[in-house]
Amino acid sequence: MSGEAAGKPRSGRERALKRTTQRTAHCSTGSTSSPRSLAMPQTCAQFTLSRSFVFEAAHTLIRRDIDPPSIDASRRIHGHSYRATVEVSGSAQGENGMVLDLACLDAELTRVSERLDHRLLDDVAGLGPATLENLCAFIWRALAPNLSGLSRVTVSRDARGDACSLTMRRD
Repeated sequence: MSGEAAGKPRSGRERALKRTTQRTAHCSTGSTSSPRSLAMPQTCAQFTLSRSFVFEAAHTLIRRDIDPPSIDASRRIHGHSYRATVEVSGSAQGENGMVLDLACLDAELTRVSERLDHRLLDDVAGLGPATLENLCAFIWRALAPNLSGLSRVTVSRDARGDACSLTMRRD
């Protein structure tokens, strides 16, 4: 009986494919799709949804590394247009095949946006100095309790071309 007839792969490529199939088989939940969704070739797929909101805000920023500090324009109150992009990652769940209902994501983003939009960021409790890094961390902390798949927060100032992203590792 030949190797092919016995169900054994003949070539190195066939053996590698079989090993890959065996490694990924544990991710399968049995059914790859609901009747109305597209069949996914690999059931370990992870999707990333993103949604953005824009907010306008003012702040001051004392930057001790500017020499001389007296000419630092950041000390004066000034404002920016910000864009925050939030990403949620996970596998498609349930009959509808969604990672997260976008209406739920919108509700959370609205809640956070209201804390930042048309505000003096210096007065926002828990923010600290209004740097892009602190804005990312603030938004993350505000969203994380209600968004289990939160994977990245990016805050940008499009007019200036500045952006910062916060990605937390899952352990």
